[in-house]
Amino acid sequence: MKAAITEWQGRVAPVFDVAGTALLIETDLEKSESVIMPADCPQSKLAFLKERQIDVLICGAISRRVREYAEELGIRVNPFVSGEVHDVWEAWKNGRLEEACYSMPGCRRCRRRQGQCN
Repeated sequence: MKAAITEWQGRVAPVFDVAGTALLIETDLEKSESVIMPADCPQSKLAFLKERQIDVLICGAISRRVREYAEELGIRVNPFVSGEVHDVWEAWKNGRLEEACYSMPGCRRCRRRQGQCN
C-alpha cells in the first residue's frame, strides 16, 4: 500500500487544495520520499498522486469537490488531520489517527469518514 501525507514545514499541510509537497510512503517497505506536487490546481495534485499509485491520502482541510474526485480516482482520503508528519504517520499505522489530538483545531469531533463535523 502507498500513502501520501501533505506536508508543510514538517507538519500536515493545513489545506490540501494549495499544498505544495507531500511525503509518499510505501507501507510495505517503510520507504518514504518527499515530493513537490503540481501547483496549478487540486485535480492536478490528485492526478500526480494517482500516477504514483497512492491508495491513501492523509491531509488537512480539503474541499468537498476535490475529496469526491480523489475518491473517484480510488484514493481513500483521511481529511482534517493535524500534527507532525511523522507522528501522524505512526498514528495511522497503529490505527490511532481518529484520536482528537490529530484533528484540526476547531474540529475535535470530526467524523472523518463522512467528512462532516458534529
